[in-house]
Amino acid sequence: MNLMFRKNFSGEKSIGSSGGGGKARGALGAGRNAKRRDRERYSFMEENHYKPLKTHLFLSAAPRSSAQYNDGSGKVDKRRYEGKPSERCGPVLGAGTGPDPEPPQPLVTREPSVSLMRWDRPATATADRRRTEPVSLATLERDCFVIPAHALDRFLPDGVPLPVPPPTPEKGITTKTAQNSLSILEVADPKLCILAHLMSPLEPIEPILESPLAKPLMKQKTAAGELLNDVAQANTAVGGMLLANMERNAEFPFISYYVINTTQSDPLLFYNNMRSASLSKFDPKSMRYSAAHTLDLYSEVAMICRPPFNDLAGGPKKSHTPTTGFIISVYKVFEGDDGERFERNWLYWTGARMLYRHLPHSVGMRKIALHKSVAQHGDKMYLLVCECANLLDNLSGAAMLVTALRARLCGYTGLYRPIQTF
Repeated sequence: MNLMFRKNFSGEKSIGSSGGGGKARGALGAGRNAKRRDRERYSFMEENHYKPLKTHLFLSAAPRSSAQYNDGSGKVDKRRYEGKPSERCGPVLGAGTGPDPEPPQPLVTREPSVSLMRWDRPATATADRRRTEPVSLATLERDCFVIPAHALDRFLPDGVPLPVPPPTPEKGITTKTAQNSLSILEVADPKLCILAHLMSPLEPIEPILESPLAKPLMKQKTAAGELLNDVAQANTAVGGMLLANMERNAEFPFISYYVINTTQSDPLLFYNNMRSASLSKFDPKSMRYSAAHTLDLYSEVAMICRPPFNDLAGGPKKSHTPTTGFIISVYKVFEGDDGERFERNWLYWTGARMLYRHLPHSVGMRKIALHKSVAQHGDKMYLLVCECANLLDNLSGAAMLVTALRARLCGYTGLYRPIQTF
């Protein structure tokens, strides 16, 4: 590396006084005469071909694979050094007086006599390495978005450009894709549909006659568990789980979550059968309690996944551990408010961006999935399901983030743990 510090004595030509060449008077005139004498002195040096003073400081550096040197004549000398030290640093102006000046010697040597590196340098430069595209989910090592092709226009985050298709030579298109384009991996569509059953707390029909020893929460848990077993025995769903809220006085103490394979079962038929079974299982006449039940079919429209990736078509039981927990947010908008601009900013209003960035790493976040109800008419509901492998081991860190999500006064957010799966 060469550092050159140059002191240039060249200046502009002397400029006459504004008074038409008259003599300056007083202290101001003396100052102008002194400046004029300095200009004449340096211009005299330039006219007599005095070379300006130049000072060079050369610091030794590691040889480069290729370098270009300019000798000041406009010609560029291109040389390649394949790991060998160069014999000369190139021509330097003002370094010598003879026709063949000697190369300047380094004043400071930065290369130690003993190598301080504990590992050898790679033979090839890192700039020559190209990014290898992922081949399958098993080889993918980075967090990624999983968005169905039919929902790409509405749920690709705002600000992220759509992937540019590769150029087609038959049409004569020679434009190249952008260097910062997305890396896309096409995976098979699992063809899944989600049914979520939200249950409100049980309320007694006759509060005056209710026994103080009654435990309506246990009755609701038992009835929800029996309903889940009936679906598992019918084998109409790929998987299902019963989630219990870990807080007191929750708006939805229990949530039933079913995964349906659309190629094996009709989602609409499954919904109708599930609704009839829920009404009979939670019949107020037999239980003496009433509750609000919200059942709806959802489509998984966007998902943030973190490796290692599990089978996307499998049930939730495959990815569960004894410490698995969920952060679930429920949102509801009026009909017609689910516009394209609204859905492309889902990372912000759902809190998915806050969860992804500020959730402690110790909770083991696996995926954040956004579900949208498939109802053609009426209000639209959204579910944001954040699955964490070690949530039960670090509840305090997750609880603080849930409090921040609730401070936005948008939707409902709760901490859940699976108590029954199939």
